[in-house]
Amino acid sequence: MSDQESGENRKSAAKKCQQCQTNDAKYRCPGCMARTCSVDCAKEHKFETGCSGQRDRTKFVKRADYDANTLFSDYGFLQELSRDHDTLTRIVNEQGVLTANKGKRRPNNAPNRPGGSVLTTAQKNVIARARANRNVNLRYLGPGIKRHAQNRTLWSNTHSRMVWTLEISVPELEGVPSKWVETGFHDVCHLGDLWERLLQLGSGDSRNPTDNTDSAIAGAAPPPRKRPKKEFVRITLPSDDGSGYTFKSGISHQTLDAIKGKFAGTAVSELTWLVKAQDMPANKPTFYRIDPRQPLHTQL
Repeated sequence: MSDQESGENRKSAAKKCQQCQTNDAKYRCPGCMARTCSVDCAKEHKFETGCSGQRDRTKFVKRADYDANTLFSDYGFLQELSRDHDTLTRIVNEQGVLTANKGKRRPNNAPNRPGGSVLTTAQKNVIARARANRNVNLRYLGPGIKRHAQNRTLWSNTHSRMVWTLEISVPELEGVPSKWVETGFHDVCHLGDLWERLLQLGSGDSRNPTDNTDSAIAGAAPPPRKRPKKEFVRITLPSDDGSGYTFKSGISHQTLDAIKGKFAGTAVSELTWLVKAQDMPANKPTFYRIDPRQPLHTQL
């Protein structure tokens, strides 16, 4: 096959729907730029990949790719931020700010603290302990941000160590969520042990909610509606004193199955482990390489 024919085949394949691989593509997903041919294929693409179908309005755009449509989108985005800011400012001025200290509201005439939200006494203690014992500068995001609600990082006085909330990402996964949050990871443990434990997990390690209600009894009143229990996976990791501790992993079963299928038989040393540096420009993400066979606190 000549280079011209192979180039034509690649162009023809690029025009096909990436979902059904049959019809010519007519649409492009604003979120991930996947090409589809119909509404059904677009919906199927969103369901399988978890794509929201919305363009990331904060994503970095090269100057060469910046056009009028991007300019109008950015202008609209800034207008929305301005309206949200005005709305929140009005609410603060009228009602005061609800702080995390015993649910009390800060009075309207109280001076604003520059540079962030009010920290609780417990959060201040965690920051002080992290700096004094681990030489780590810990910062909290403001209330209302998703990561603020997810963060359960604390200093354990019982064990004299940091207990971290980790967001783990595996970019190689496709079709399943590639990120999950682990709450309760002791900084004396190894990330390599966590990875190996995930690969060894079986069906008996997961705990699923069960329903023991006997609905066959005639005339029985329907059971009260209860919030469905979230499934979780129990993981036990070795600690520095030779014992082990168990925590509930936040990984989904779909992601766990994908990891076991893709990385089964792959040694921890063969993988690249990175931690993202903070306060870097969006167009220059920086990562530091870490050793998964060493305790987490020595790597931070």
